[in-house]
Amino acid sequence: MNHRSTALTLALSTLALAACRSEPKDDTPPMPERNVTQAEIEELIERSKAQMVFVEGGTFMMGDYKNENGLYMTPYRDNKPPTEVTLDSYSIGAYEISYGEYDLYTDANDLPRTYWRKWSVGKDWRGPEYPAGVSWHGAKNYCLWLADQTGLPFDLPTEAQWEYAARNRGQKVLYATNDGTIREGENYSEFIRNPRPSGSFPPNPLGLYDMAGNMKDWVNDWFADDYYQWGDSVNPKGPETGTHKVLRGGTYLESPSASNVFIRYENEKLDFDYQSTGFRCAVNQSTPLP
Repeated sequence: MNHRSTALTLALSTLALAACRSEPKDDTPPMPERNVTQAEIEELIERSKAQMVFVEGGTFMMGDYKNENGLYMTPYRDNKPPTEVTLDSYSIGAYEISYGEYDLYTDANDLPRTYWRKWSVGKDWRGPEYPAGVSWHGAKNYCLWLADQTGLPFDLPTEAQWEYAARNRGQKVLYATNDGTIREGENYSEFIRNPRPSGSFPPNPLGLYDMAGNMKDWVNDWFADDYYQWGDSVNPKGPETGTHKVLRGGTYLESPSASNVFIRYENEKLDFDYQSTGFRCAVNQSTPLP
């Protein structure tokens, strides 16, 4: 068993043991009894591979940029100064992982279902075609499980990979929509109480959906508010240690101004699944998937 398989097995075993030992919460209904077949797993794997979008690597200025008046596009300090970054080619998921996909993963590994509450089960937005609300560790383990199943280097994308892809290979755009602007109801969701099904609006020019709204995406990096001032310039992976992980993109709860390609969110509750925190996986391979 390779080191990735060992790490994944330990992670899944730890989660399963914790789930068995802990008392069920009052708001957690019984889990459904379901036997996942190998055919279902293989179908998920093939679908996951087919939905990966190849992103040719290159060099770009990561972080906020100035407009024609010499003013930065956002008021935040933690996305400045813009820093030259070079990335190898990689692939990234066109869609955020859905409840249907994530439920299959947890059922197959005898893990608790994510965002499984008495008041959420049975709701439309907890349906299989909607993006899953997942913790950071849950997102990480899902991508590593795909790596173990496929032999491909699946993982969460780095913060730099996420921004480079959202900006159509580092172009000067403010929103990761089809044309870089936001038109509510046409290419971006109007303010609503719950997320929409993945892919409800047109993708960005690379073919990536919901990078400007719907769900915040977990990425691999630890958060540091001054990272752009000292981070690596080639394939940056963020600080080596930390207490908070980074999320990128906006959510259905945010205004358009809080859903741009530069805004950085951070969260320290890495084992807590929120309705508004989703993810997509990346494959760290410099050639397109077969």
